[in-house]
Amino acid sequence: MKLSFLDFLCCPQCQSDLHLQTTRGEGKEIIAGKLDCLNCGQTYPIQEGIPRFKTQQLQDEAAQTIKNFGASWIKFSWLDPSYEQQFLDWIHPVNRNFFEGKTILDAGCGKGRHLVWAQRFKAKAVFGIDLSDAVQVAYRHTRQLPNVHVAQADIYHPPLRSAFHYIYSLGVLQHLPDPEKGFHSLAKLLRPGGSISIWVYGRENNSWIIWFINPLRRAITSRMGPWGLQVVSGAITACVLWPLLKLVYAPSCRLFPRLARRLFYGEYLCYISKFPFRDINSIVFDHLTPSIAHYLKREEIVRWFQNSNFREVQIQHHNRNSWKGFGTRSRTSPTYTSPLMGEDEGGGDHPR
Repeated sequence: MKLSFLDFLCCPQCQSDLHLQTTRGEGKEIIAGKLDCLNCGQTYPIQEGIPRFKTQQLQDEAAQTIKNFGASWIKFSWLDPSYEQQFLDWIHPVNRNFFEGKTILDAGCGKGRHLVWAQRFKAKAVFGIDLSDAVQVAYRHTRQLPNVHVAQADIYHPPLRSAFHYIYSLGVLQHLPDPEKGFHSLAKLLRPGGSISIWVYGRENNSWIIWFINPLRRAITSRMGPWGLQVVSGAITACVLWPLLKLVYAPSCRLFPRLARRLFYGEYLCYISKFPFRDINSIVFDHLTPSIAHYLKREEIVRWFQNSNFREVQIQHHNRNSWKGFGTRSRTSPTYTSPLMGEDEGGGDHPR
């Protein structure tokens, strides 16, 4: 943890200031210590360079999802140059220049692959939070970057002040027990006029997953543990998906692109057909991992943005199987009470 992180941190329970006590440091990094809330008395440890804000016991299903995703990112921990274009695809219409000079939050940062690109796009400061053990990988990838900060924290109870120009959450909200609650929690962290990008699974064109894959995932694969998932995902990749992509979809997309996109799941499978084997394997592993996976309709996502008083909203289909959304928070946001949260969801216009 870098000392400058403290300026952005607050108690996730009462939003009060935190007092730092360092027990071990290495150069400019705080490796071990604790953060004490000056108001409610809660204490949060700093372990292996990462402040840890685990604020509540999770339900079994949510805890298993977090554990499995942590194992996934630890296993598939590499960074690849191709991740830059994937990142830009997910956050479109945002581009590289948008990041310059801004304070950025990656909500659900996983192994930190997007943190690295946000920093390279000349962001002023980049923050990543994730509740899984993948934060250890993210910290390892970003420790030497002076303006990147990582914390183990919950999107529902973020230990952060409302100081962000831009927040993105990619492939994360759909794995929360209550995705809408997570979205509104993040919206509160934006500065006046700040923007957010999300990418989530779509309900449209995913009926075969919802009715066939999802029940199998919840009943079987999400309960298998990392070793079992590794065996199953490797077999599916090597014996089914990899040959299908390289022998059918890749040549079809190259020679007959319009026809290829009419094949089963054509847009998406054409998109990933150029990925290397290890990335395809990680995608399969990732899809078999969560016990919680919500598939969301476009109108649901539109409602999220409307209820949090966003303007300039753009909701776009991505590969015809998912949705990416972008919006800018109004500078004068009224208080919003979510029926799911039962508490004030306004507050985008005042510092915390």
